Amino acid sequence: MRSNEPVSHIMIAAPEVVELGQSLGDVRKAFASLRFHHLPVVRNEKLVGLISSSNLLKLGIDEGGEDNSFLDNTITAGEIMNKDVITLNHRGTIEDAARQLSAGGIHSLPIVDENEHLVGLVTSTDLINFLLEESPPPDAPPEVLEHLSKLEKVLEAAEHYLHSGQGVIEHSRLTNAIEAARKGR
Repeated sequence: MRSNEPVSHIMIAAPEVVELGQSLGDVRKAFASLRFHHLPVVRNEKLVGLISSSNLLKLGIDEGGEDNSFLDNTITAGEIMNKDVITLNHRGTIEDAARQLSAGGIHSLPIVDENEHLVGLVTSTDLINFLLEESPPPDAPPEVLEHLSKLEKVLEAAEHYLHSGQGVIEHSRLTNAIEAARKGR
């Protein structure tokens, strides 16, 4: 397994970001037009927070839904972001990213340099894709093939979630698939 490779091999380099003071409207437009679910918040190129599409759902705001000029122009990215963001240094490995993401509670991991400048982002889906690329040897034991099959189901659930627009329902489906995969270890 190539888990000791640098995290840069699977990260999204230079991900889409919003500035701390940008409006909720800008955040919603970014989510709606680019079809991703994690948006780093920066100030002077330094990571200061992270907004996920579930942040918007918790506020009762649809990421691509009705225009609400009052809210869109009143609330800023800094007011809705998660401030306690788990990060990984850019010198970390894919295994380091896997450990962070598998600890639970997060689905994206901002990659930063020594000065907390954002250099990339790794999501659960990026990690699952990497793991699926690892072909099992022809003589792999049945349990390895079973684990691979479970990973494929998790990836399927993640892809469906990312493309569905049904955040809460699909988040639950993804969580269930991850739990089922972990129980099968």
